[in-house]
Amino acid sequence: MKDLWRTLPNWRHHAAVWCRLCALGCLLCALAYGQSENPARRPIAFADLPSALCPWLETQQFTRENFASQIAALQRQTAARQQVGEFDHLIFFVLQSTRFTARTKVEPALSAYEFVQGLSKEERAKFLADDANFLPPRARMPEAARARLSEFAQVVQRKKATVETDERLAYFQSWVQKQRAPEIALESLLFVEYARVMRFLYRKEFAGRELTPADLAAYVARLYQERGHSTDTQIEANFAVYTALAALRAAEPTTRLNNVLIVGPGLDFAPRTDLLELFGPQSYQPFAVADALLGLGLADADRLRIHCVDINERVITHLQGLRQRTEITLALLSGIADTPTHPLTEDFKSYFKQFGRNLGKETALAVPAPYAAHLKKSLRIDTTRNVRITADRLNIITERYAPSPAYDLVVVTNVFPYFKPAELLLALTNLSAMMAEGGYLLHNELQTVPSTFVTPLGLPLVQARTVLLADSQTTPLFDGVALHRLHRRI
Repeated sequence: MKDLWRTLPNWRHHAAVWCRLCALGCLLCALAYGQSENPARRPIAFADLPSALCPWLETQQFTRENFASQIAALQRQTAARQQVGEFDHLIFFVLQSTRFTARTKVEPALSAYEFVQGLSKEERAKFLADDANFLPPRARMPEAARARLSEFAQVVQRKKATVETDERLAYFQSWVQKQRAPEIALESLLFVEYARVMRFLYRKEFAGRELTPADLAAYVARLYQERGHSTDTQIEANFAVYTALAALRAAEPTTRLNNVLIVGPGLDFAPRTDLLELFGPQSYQPFAVADALLGLGLADADRLRIHCVDINERVITHLQGLRQRTEITLALLSGIADTPTHPLTEDFKSYFKQFGRNLGKETALAVPAPYAAHLKKSLRIDTTRNVRITADRLNIITERYAPSPAYDLVVVTNVFPYFKPAELLLALTNLSAMMAEGGYLLHNELQTVPSTFVTPLGLPLVQARTVLLADSQTTPLFDGVALHRLHRRI
């Protein structure tokens, strides 16, 4: 027995070595799979930039000497724009929701028109000026909007929460209280944010109507580069993604895209128009991308991983919460009605019909009569047998995962328009660094990403196309898609 106890220190040493070897083996397996559950990150550095683009960035006030402070400033600006975006969603919700009032819904853009047209000529000029700091008198607010904001304020200020059963209302009831300084009346805060949102909508929807199409596009682009960050999403946004992946499958049938990054996956929470409260908040893109890759034979069911990054904690919390469920049910309802005067294309209807067949089982979806002309179905997904979806907070303008997770595919839809040119270059630099050699970058902004950026980054354009979702003689609905492939680093 004494001899046995003498050997224990040696035994402990070997056990410790064995544990370290096991941990190392697990780490290597995780790296081979694509990335660890919580990948490390670091800020972008000046040395990460393509040397060919450094002179241009310096004209945008990004130099080697001030680069770290500029990145820190962008982090603060992103946080501020994310908060502004939440206020945008709050106002859209208050104007349209039926959960806290029986009043008729107010269409935000029409409310903006009524509000601005109700101002005097002098007030209107001050309010719509590029550097406007003018707040119109509260008496100018349309009565329908004023009544809704007032009722919402009453709901928020109740001592006992009464809205636990509605996720959107419960979120905004809690969130807006945290944003309000004690000395500021809630209705005053809501009016300030209402006026700001109405200013943006009026400028976007009405102020530029006399401009040429090219000037209008540039005008709206500038507006988006200053507005708050949005989490809006619809199932339609994934049709162009599928179209690009189908073309890739036809050209490169042996391609495998098992390690995927989605930037800004979106959450259908409180959109600018057509708020739909029949279902709880939903995120479609992670499932749409997984379904497309599996259906097209571009990924392996046992290896596919979809990692989502966003700056909005609400989106991240929602996606992370999905991992706690053994089953997820998506209520799929097209945002566009299929009508004789504005018919959906057969290609889009075919896409919608097949959506989700590689992930789960379809059932019928009952909706009220006003949505009878919309495409609809319910999709039940068994999370224990399907693709792994993870989520993390990451600002792609200022941060990157390091070492590189070597993503085979990066999907970015409806995100780049929010970036100014220098911010876009920083984001593309970070994304290219996180991609595998030969990996693909897919986005839907045909006019936003210049070749002067992607060429030095080794991300040449592979394909670009427009897709038609709904036809009409006056207002056809198009989306665009572009695919780049990483072939070298600078």
